[in-house]
Amino acid sequence: MTDAREFLREELLAVAAIVVPGQRGVVTHDPGPVNPGALFDGRGPATVCSITVETGSPKSDPASAVAAAADALQSRGWTAEIAPEENGHHRVVAYRNGFDVAVHAWATDWRITFTGQTPEQT
Repeated sequence: MTDAREFLREELLAVAAIVVPGQRGVVTHDPGPVNPGALFDGRGPATVCSITVETGSPKSDPASAVAAAADALQSRGWTAEIAPEENGHHRVVAYRNGFDVAVHAWATDWRITFTGQTPEQT
């Protein structure tokens, strides 16, 4: 689980640096391995890590930032798909070997959010 968590964290920070050059992404959420299917007694079948990195808004518009994120992810071996814009919310989703990533940018917000989850591990 440690290797998967570190890989995801490094990927999110690297893509953030590509999308907004000159700024350093900040890890805003990384609680470590969690068990999303935990039962009331604490048992469950698998654990995952969920990590969020945020960075300031690029000089480009949110649509261009999301397109840059998709290009950066694809160049790093991810399968990326830009979702249709919804009320100023721009998003790309990406997948790679069981890892999931989403990049969000809003027309009314100053930041870009890079969120990812590791594959489930038992």
